[in-house]
Amino acid sequence: MNRLPTEDVSANANGHKKHSIETLDEKEKKVKLGKKVTLLSGTSVIVGTIIGAGIFISPKGILKNSGSVGMSLIVWISCGVLSLFGALSYAELGTCIKKSGGHYTYLLEAFGPHLAFIKLWTDLIAIRPAGMAVISLAFGQYILEPMFMPCDVPPTAVKLVTAVGLTSVMYTNSMSVTWTARIQIVFTICKLVAITTIIVPGLYQLFKGETHNFENTFELNNVKLSTLPLALYSGMYAYSGWFYLNFVTEEVDHSERMFLVASREGQLPDVYSMIHVRRNTPIPAVLILYPMTMLQLFLGDIYSLLNFMSFLRWLSIGVVVLGLIYLRYTQPDLPRPFKVPIIIPMVFSLTCFFMVFLSLYSDPVNTGIGFAISLTGIPAYYIFVHFNWRPKWLQNGLDSINRSLQILLEVVPVEQ
Repeated sequence: MNRLPTEDVSANANGHKKHSIETLDEKEKKVKLGKKVTLLSGTSVIVGTIIGAGIFISPKGILKNSGSVGMSLIVWISCGVLSLFGALSYAELGTCIKKSGGHYTYLLEAFGPHLAFIKLWTDLIAIRPAGMAVISLAFGQYILEPMFMPCDVPPTAVKLVTAVGLTSVMYTNSMSVTWTARIQIVFTICKLVAITTIIVPGLYQLFKGETHNFENTFELNNVKLSTLPLALYSGMYAYSGWFYLNFVTEEVDHSERMFLVASREGQLPDVYSMIHVRRNTPIPAVLILYPMTMLQLFLGDIYSLLNFMSFLRWLSIGVVVLGLIYLRYTQPDLPRPFKVPIIIPMVFSLTCFFMVFLSLYSDPVNTGIGFAISLTGIPAYYIFVHFNWRPKWLQNGLDSINRSLQILLEVVPVEQ
């Protein structure tokens, strides 16, 4: 059915009326993030993230740092229970604070802009790039291993293939939210098939009596308390997809990474809250991660990056869940469609804090670097956000760069 044109009448500076013809289709078409994340693709975000590189990386890290097969099984179970507690806590946060942005938004609501900015800062320069580098390195390793067997894969080759894969993912996310969601669904199915292919033959061998790997299961001679936090890091990394859907709370049914939300709060340049005029994708928010990810990819290896990232991630998530407890007392009348027993967030927060602070002893180099990076967020907040004073020439320069990036990337502010 054809739409009837509508007449827009307005007055110019001289008081004369001017007429413009605009179809209803054109009036209704706004530049905004489309609602692309459906129930199926939202489920795929969580399942696909959990059954990702972590499930193939983590077993080695858990077994190495737990000291025995039996202790590694205890770590797996403990991490599963802890992840369940975290997921339940985030379910309450996601239903009472109905805004996108995940950790950032919850810290902003509970503790204000200072802690929220520190989380944003560490995510921008450390957590997200390191996490993407870990997943990408696992991709490069798995792609090349069949070609080099039985020899080891050259580390340089892994990093080069990883760089190509990472660039392809960034490009897809920048071009189409719809295609990204579809690819996520396809990859999730592939991962489930791969996991089934591993589990079924394993169970078959187990039922045949191949149990020699379980002899002396709980031998404790090699178990060290100092390395258990690193085993927990690997286990929690394998389960860590449970909080990702909270980043897109407003869009279940569109998607907007933490940086886009922070830009709207004035803690990042305006350009990072803009989207492409035709594709409706948040290209600047995607591209902001690319340089730091590539840098960490070439500087680190999988397990050093995993420990470095995990310290910062679980410290901040522990503080976020502590915010849930804080909101129970400061905003008791806040609507809570889902309310978790208070003991659950308490246990989760305390475990996170125990794990991250003990890891300063277990891996002082990588976790120490992570701790130092988190501390740099304090002066950064006062320099870039709190005081918010800049010489006129500097502000003009920043405005010029902002406009140039907007033109170059063809992005505009989201229409409400």
